[in-house]
Amino acid sequence: MNHFTWTGPKAIDEQDQEFAKQIDQPVTIAHLLRQRGVATPAAVNEFLHPELSNLHDPFVLHDMQKACDRIKAAVTAGEKITIYGDYDADGITSTAIMKEAIENLGGEVEFYIPNRFTDGYGPNMAVYKYLVETGTKLIVTVDNGITGHDEIAYAQDHGTDVIVTDHHELPTVLPEAYATVHARYPDTAYPFGQLSGAGVAFKVASALMEDVPADLLDLAAIGTLADVMPLVDENRIIAYYGLQQLQTTDRLGLQSLYQVAKIDPSTINEETVGFVIAPRLNALGRVDDGTVGVTLLTTFDPDEADTLAQQVEDTNTKRRSWVQDVVDQALVQARNSANQQRRTLVIAGEGWHEGILGIVANRIAEDTGKPTIVLSREKLTDDYKGSGRTAGAYNLFDAMDPHREDYIKFGGHAAAVGLTIAAEQMAKLAAVLEQAAQDQQFKPGAKPTKAADLAVTVPQLTLDFYGQLAVLAPFGTDNTQPILAVQPELVRGVQTMGQTNAHLRCQMVTGQSVVNTVGFNLAKSGAGLMNAQDVTMYGTLQKNTWQGRTTPQFQLMDINVVTPVLNDLRSPSLQRSQFSLDAAYVFFQKAYAKRLATYLNDQPRIMFDDPQLKQYTKLVLVDAPTSIQQLQELGQNAVPEQVWVIFYASQSLLSTAMPDKRMFGSVFNEFKAHTPVNPDQLPQIAKRLQLDMATLRFIIQVFFDLGFLAMDGQAITFQNDLTPQPLDQAPHYQARLKHIQLVQTLQTGSWDKVRSILNQQFH
Repeated sequence: MNHFTWTGPKAIDEQDQEFAKQIDQPVTIAHLLRQRGVATPAAVNEFLHPELSNLHDPFVLHDMQKACDRIKAAVTAGEKITIYGDYDADGITSTAIMKEAIENLGGEVEFYIPNRFTDGYGPNMAVYKYLVETGTKLIVTVDNGITGHDEIAYAQDHGTDVIVTDHHELPTVLPEAYATVHARYPDTAYPFGQLSGAGVAFKVASALMEDVPADLLDLAAIGTLADVMPLVDENRIIAYYGLQQLQTTDRLGLQSLYQVAKIDPSTINEETVGFVIAPRLNALGRVDDGTVGVTLLTTFDPDEADTLAQQVEDTNTKRRSWVQDVVDQALVQARNSANQQRRTLVIAGEGWHEGILGIVANRIAEDTGKPTIVLSREKLTDDYKGSGRTAGAYNLFDAMDPHREDYIKFGGHAAAVGLTIAAEQMAKLAAVLEQAAQDQQFKPGAKPTKAADLAVTVPQLTLDFYGQLAVLAPFGTDNTQPILAVQPELVRGVQTMGQTNAHLRCQMVTGQSVVNTVGFNLAKSGAGLMNAQDVTMYGTLQKNTWQGRTTPQFQLMDINVVTPVLNDLRSPSLQRSQFSLDAAYVFFQKAYAKRLATYLNDQPRIMFDDPQLKQYTKLVLVDAPTSIQQLQELGQNAVPEQVWVIFYASQSLLSTAMPDKRMFGSVFNEFKAHTPVNPDQLPQIAKRLQLDMATLRFIIQVFFDLGFLAMDGQAITFQNDLTPQPLDQAPHYQARLKHIQLVQTLQTGSWDKVRSILNQQFH
């Protein structure tokens, strides 16, 4: 059931208690701050109370003075200035920031947002030539440019200066631009290297204006949050003040966007940017034109703002519809019989929109737990273009990079790649990915490790506690929202929700405290949760306002069930449907494992005491154990998340499991009349008494227990001086009786009783 392997949370200790007193904060906040490395009163004050004055001097950035001087000179001379941006949310906001900063100096500036499909990412030679030919004397790149060696050299050689402002990884050979502003430029002294493209543009604006341009913080915050930058140091300050400004923005375009996207400005936080605003801006570059985004953010015309905001909303709706359509088609391929056997996926289609393939790949990777590349082409003669996303610890870039000669275009990093590939190379690509899975020892569905921050109880999940946690916001990379581990006494009201019933809703209950809980895309966990015991719920605390009433709400990330989810598949006779589950089939007796093998297809078949059981999370217990000890050994060998029970035992076995008194009497009389008896004679005795050998041996064992029989050398002798005793005093008789009772309980007893027995073994 759980999607992660969880570590923590660490317990609150005496150091947390002492630190809480020093900083005058609740101990839970002191504990969380120390975990984040904020461990001194001075650091706490700076973290909890960000100040714009703590932003670093922009002129420490490489070439900043040179860049500002050149921009100001261009403004003074009336030169044509063009900002060369990018089509994602960070690039759009970077362009808007730089545009407004230069306009504030009195300059007239144009901007160019590359088209994802015709220009590609970053500097494009044809576009640079066009800009040079049409009179641009200064190109300022934002959120790109650091890899544009040839394009920048062309512009510089033809009388057009280029100022690069970027934040992406530095190539081995840097472009020979007029100036390069980059926080990680070699041998630079700048103290923070994790600015977004918008962050770098904001620093240039700060330098140009020789002050912090507070009116641009909203744009800088969108770019920083959209590009998932670490929310520490300068990024935390930018996000902290930028989010406040977004709540009260004067930008007509944002106001119109809030209306069409149904955003309440007073509630805007980092999640609003990450899940509502940024996806809409990104949608423009994915399926339309990012230029619309820059105009939307900078317009002073209310009618234009309304028109563009609706265009953004329509584009995003179109993008979502396209994504779902392609995901549905891609999933059919991902789940076909051939791909079921693979550890990696290469999915190909015709006419799928290139701009959404990365999102689709991510969805398929999440659904299957397999690294996935999704490709498409418009017609049969075209090359395939697409994107890949990884799963688990699989390094997608390392898998593909040694085979660059097989691709027309290729780039990316460990978790994501983009490529263009000829159709005839597709089979080789699939083989390369599979070989890398073997080399990297990758197992599909392997659960990534995640750490919980704090253990809390249901009664602690209040609005007051939400307010305490909120002092740590804004949350994001390197300052994540605290993940809480909660163990409720009861989980009730489990149901699905959403148009496709993909989401989960329930309530966590402890005593009189009840907290509403939602889990997005966790509907599959709902069925097991209804029967689960000893549950730990992992997630974050939110607040939910509905019909004017605000309540705490737990947003579920994962569920961990200490004891497995148990499912009843018992029936009077075996059914083929019992053997159709995607699980390992466990046997307690080898005879049944052999006899029932024909019921299974490719599912694993394993004995209850096999140490390899630990690798399986889903088990079907086929036959009934012969003793409670066998169940205990199973519990020691297995750590399943779900268990289905059949507990089959043939009726003929059950009906003869305990010999009746007539059988005991006939054996008693046989040994009394013919003592001593040589063991070699037992088959003849069994035949004469019409008993099978197993039953005869059991009766003899009972008589040995009671002292009715004994061994005299190699012979079995009847003891004439025996003391009459009830059969049920014999240990072997008691053990057989317990076995019969166990099997009968497991086969026909109440489900509550069976579940209780199993929970004791798996606890």
